[in-house]
Amino acid sequence: MNILNFLLLVGVLPCLAGPALSPQDIPEVNSREAYEMITKNPAFRLVDVRSIAEYYFVGHPEMAANVPLTFWDEKAQTLVRNERFMDDLKARYKPQETLVFICRSGGRSRQAAKLAREAGYSSVYSVKEGFEGEKDARGYRTAGGWKNSGLPYTYELKKDLI
Repeated sequence: MNILNFLLLVGVLPCLAGPALSPQDIPEVNSREAYEMITKNPAFRLVDVRSIAEYYFVGHPEMAANVPLTFWDEKAQTLVRNERFMDDLKARYKPQETLVFICRSGGRSRQAAKLAREAGYSSVYSVKEGFEGEKDARGYRTAGGWKNSGLPYTYELKKDLI
């Protein structure tokens, strides 16, 4: 993304008057764009919506707070929706804050951004390739994503981010 596009995306577009975006019109950014947005504007918040197990064992962006959209259900052997997701999000962030959602590969972050938009958060983004990126021909997540792009991540659990 060149500097003009970035400035339009981050600085000018949110200021323009016009029809509100619908929940289906969630802006997507790649992991490098998300990192630039967050490091250049400390008011932007990175929200990792993966399960706590993914957040801890796979790693997470250093500045990402964990607000799980889903939890692992041992009995069902699947991820199930966190019914308190919006309550947890509202407890941490105000509707006027800019939230950038990230998950493993983009699906849950898009869902979380839509839910946030529907709840009154007007400035939301989804990291389209997520933390781990897309699968390669062998089925491994080696293409794109926060981790594969060499962006800063950690396994440390900071009390203020979980």
